[in-house]
Amino acid sequence: MNCSINLKKEKMRILIAGDSFAARWPGKRGWVDKLANRYDVTNIAQCGVSEYKIWKQLEKIDHTKFDIVIVSHTNPYRVHTPEHPLHKTELHANCDLIANDIMGRLSFLNSSLRAAQGYMKYHFDEDYYIDIYKLMRLKILDMITAKYISMSHLKLSKHLTVEPDHMDFYNTWKRHRGNYCHYDDKGNNIVFNFIKKRIRIYNEQEN
Repeated sequence: MNCSINLKKEKMRILIAGDSFAARWPGKRGWVDKLANRYDVTNIAQCGVSEYKIWKQLEKIDHTKFDIVIVSHTNPYRVHTPEHPLHKTELHANCDLIANDIMGRLSFLNSSLRAAQGYMKYHFDEDYYIDIYKLMRLKILDMITAKYISMSHLKLSKHLTVEPDHMDFYNTWKRHRGNYCHYDDKGNNIVFNFIKKRIRIYNEQEN
């Protein structure tokens, strides 16, 4: 019986969506890479994206093709933009705006950055973005038909949970910050092992 469960684990089809905590980083030492080495993983997560873009990631995917969907939810204060004024590299090609990334930077020759800084300074409304963020998470919850593992890594995000199955890794990230999915090697192993255990529970429920 154990052999059949292990075989099914290897064939488990998993979709990963979300922000940079779930994206594939150079070096391939993140928890998502460890997961991909064990299961059939499709990873559409992107660095620096808002919850709106995470919803759009999932909207383009046929969820019926997957046994489990894992979503790493982002910072609620990220502001959607079709084109970032600074980050245009492949890793951050779809990056959205956040105040601690753009405020204080020289913008004399960058009118787009100057406009973004002005919005953050004069027009950004925390309550509005919290409400929109929760609505996006509810839309994602309603959209996903497969077994759904929600996860967050930031202190603020964990307090805005709407999902019945949510994994909070904020304390792990505080202790194990690093360069792969924002974790060091030990942190990535912790995240991987927790998710692997949750997948095993789902598998056993089906048998």
